[in-house]
Amino acid sequence: MDISSRQMLDKIEELVLKAKQANSEDKVQGYIIAIKSLCEVMVDEKAANISMPKPITLTQPVMSATPNVEPVKMDEANGESLFDF
Repeated sequence: MDISSRQMLDKIEELVLKAKQANSEDKVQGYIIAIKSLCEVMVDEKAANISMPKPITLTQPVMSATPNVEPVKMDEANGESLFDF
């Protein structure tokens, strides 16, 4: 069910008129709370319809922590693996 802004404003206007004619402060407060609620619904609905821009992601080039260096050759080593003894 889609309620237009015009319908909401008409209802708010109706509640304002009833609040002006109310004979007790409690009734006036009740109408004011109803008006406030309708206004909040309208604001929330407007905010939900506004499309949020997609966040921009910045990418930085990945820098290697260690430069490309030849492994150290040792005469007493048995092979290229660290586990070769």
